[in-house]
Amino acid sequence: MAYVLGVALFALAILISVSLHEAGHLLTAKGFGMKVTRYFVGFGPTIWSFRRGETEYGLKAIPLGGFCKIVGMTPQDDDVDPADQPRAMWRFPVWKRTIVMASGSLTHFALALIAIWLAAVFMGLPNPDLPANADEARKEPAIISLADCVIVEPTQHACGPNDPASPAAEAGLRDRDQITAINGTPVATWGELLEVVRGTPPGKVQVDYLRDGVSGQAEVELAA
Repeated sequence: MAYVLGVALFALAILISVSLHEAGHLLTAKGFGMKVTRYFVGFGPTIWSFRRGETEYGLKAIPLGGFCKIVGMTPQDDDVDPADQPRAMWRFPVWKRTIVMASGSLTHFALALIAIWLAAVFMGLPNPDLPANADEARKEPAIISLADCVIVEPTQHACGPNDPASPAAEAGLRDRDQITAINGTPVATWGELLEVVRGTPPGKVQVDYLRDGVSGQAEVELAA
């Protein structure tokens, strides 16, 4: 089932890609005044079609391609009605013909940029400023992220009105404070902070910190 679904999604992606590619040719050709008689998605027998103005739009049975019929693409085309000769593609300036021919690929390029932008918005991009592994994280400055309370219930995600204040918040520490020492023991990195805290018995500890370039001290109750 997964294989069939994968094949179907692949065919759908090809169908959408080709239809947008051909739409690029269609829109630019019409914009320049060239006559476009047919715009079809797919190949083989016609499943459904309709006519709007001078162009027939439709869907064919095999969803692996498509085409856009522009009248008189070359002077050798012998199926051009005499009334359509002034609008034959080959009679237009080279720069207009170049834009029409390139518009399909340019459409794909624009779609790729949009896809990258959407991926960046919804999935994010790698941050080179963040540590890539635990060893690098331990070398980071000991900057804390503060919880305002001690969350009692394991399913609780935010502080409630009756939750006790966290020891760090009660002592006056704030988010983004950089810890520089614990009980006089210098702390330069996050890894050193973890080691010092783990080696310190529960009780009151003197915490030296740096906040916006200004040094400060706080007495914090270290839990067991």
